Amino acid sequence: MTYVVWSDMFSVRMPYIDNQHKKLLEIANDFHAALKDNKGKEFFFEILNSLIHYTEEHFRNEEEIMEMAGYPAVDIESHKKNHEQLVRDIFGLHQGFMHSEEKTTHELEIFLNNWLIQHILLEDKKYEPYCENLTDYKPRK
Repeated sequence: MTYVVWSDMFSVRMPYIDNQHKKLLEIANDFHAALKDNKGKEFFFEILNSLIHYTEEHFRNEEEIMEMAGYPAVDIESHKKNHEQLVRDIFGLHQGFMHSEEKTTHELEIFLNNWLIQHILLEDKKYEPYCENLTDYKPRK
């Protein structure tokens, strides 16, 4: 069963970023499936680690795009702070998971839902109009 299904409402009209958002939704769906199937603690750690590594890359790409697109500096800074808080939240959940698996799995499920859906729809969609000329974006190495 899929937890969150990709739809055009999530699209920021940039294939590279849309594909990253799809991957993040896939990670959330993997977590949801693991909960449903009562997977063990190691599997949850694997998903959390995947989420940590993938979000770091994704956030770098998003922030680079905002700068390239001429998104207002004050809004970029706010978005970066939002990303930093999200990373802290993920690390906090990772730490909490080591101490209280049941409580943290529930918190992570809520976090993934709120963050993925709300962050994409409310925050990421704000930079979409600035990126019309960056639809073929590829990250700088």
